[in-house]
Amino acid sequence: MKKIALLLLIGSVISNFSFGQEDLPKDFSVIKVGKRVIVSWTHNFPSVKMISVQRSYDSTRYFQSIGAPPDPNLKDNGVSDPNPPNDSMYYRVYVLLDGSRYAMTKAKRPMVDTSGFAVAPNDVNVNNKPATQTTDFLPSGFIQSRYVFMTPDRYIRVELPMDSRKYDLKFFTETNQPLLELKDLKEKRFKLDRSYFYKAGYVNFELYADGKILEKYKIFLPKDF
Repeated sequence: MKKIALLLLIGSVISNFSFGQEDLPKDFSVIKVGKRVIVSWTHNFPSVKMISVQRSYDSTRYFQSIGAPPDPNLKDNGVSDPNPPNDSMYYRVYVLLDGSRYAMTKAKRPMVDTSGFAVAPNDVNVNNKPATQTTDFLPSGFIQSRYVFMTPDRYIRVELPMDSRKYDLKFFTETNQPLLELKDLKEKRFKLDRSYFYKAGYVNFELYADGKILEKYKIFLPKDF
């Protein structure tokens, strides 16, 4: 009987571990922007009870939660740490699932944003108000790109494939006049500050992977942009 119970316990541990390894947001990023540290991620869990960002002086122990996004089920999300004790802290993402299952990323130290294009998400929502997620700012029938798109908070979001290819991104006006060019992008998940796009309407872009065109499309900037 004891052997059967032990085998069931081991099986449960292996099952939880495998589930977490399959869907864990391994591509989460930790970036230092000014005095802040931005922790952002993309996950594939169908249902999440809670996601929290944890911080520690040590890479394996003494982690404490510093904040959580208002809506953990948003696939693309992040938390800003406005007052880190120093630049050498370790951060990880903890995901609580249904049935008391959980997943946890490995710890990372911040990388300094040298491009100047990273934008911090809102700081921790201490009032725990739900985030507003609508698409009513988009023209009827317009389908956004999966790589470069406008988010409800009115930022340009870039999500590149998590592979080793070299990516370049070029933006143009509606009449194809050059606006902005980003070469050899190191970060695969980031937002662009709205100040780079000063006019409402459509903005064309070209995304290159290893010098070959991956996508040629457009984004839409609403009037209240």
